[in-house]
Amino acid sequence: MKYDLDFILNRVVFACARGSFSVSERPVLEGVHAVLCSKEIFNLLLRGSLILEIQKRDSFESHNEGKKMVVDWAEMNGLDFDQEIDISVGVADVLVYGNDLGIFEIGTTRPTKMLLLLKYIIREDRPMTVHFWPYGSPEAIVFKNWK
Repeated sequence: MKYDLDFILNRVVFACARGSFSVSERPVLEGVHAVLCSKEIFNLLLRGSLILEIQKRDSFESHNEGKKMVVDWAEMNGLDFDQEIDISVGVADVLVYGNDLGIFEIGTTRPTKMLLLLKYIIREDRPMTVHFWPYGSPEAIVFKNWK
């Protein structure tokens, strides 16, 4: 496996949760929770339940701009999409329907929601991906439930 626990914590979970600690009433507890979620995500990868890919993407300044980038890409490729859809583990920013179902989370995502989304796609019996697009990063963090 090319990703270790340190990578998952610092480049995945903390990258997506950036900013959620500063608005928390209990930032230390948030940090501990991020570590626990990172360990769980690492174990899911280790067992082969998920595949992680880091992909390059264009930068964006705001949540709406990030969503627009996804929607524009879907339209350009003739794919159907929905925005702000409740998928039982929370509201997804954008869903894109293609060869798989792509769930896009734009900006800040708390560790708990990350883990819930990942466990959700593991349980599903169809190809799905979760795309985390954190603020301030030119990278998309993509988890797949298919090989």
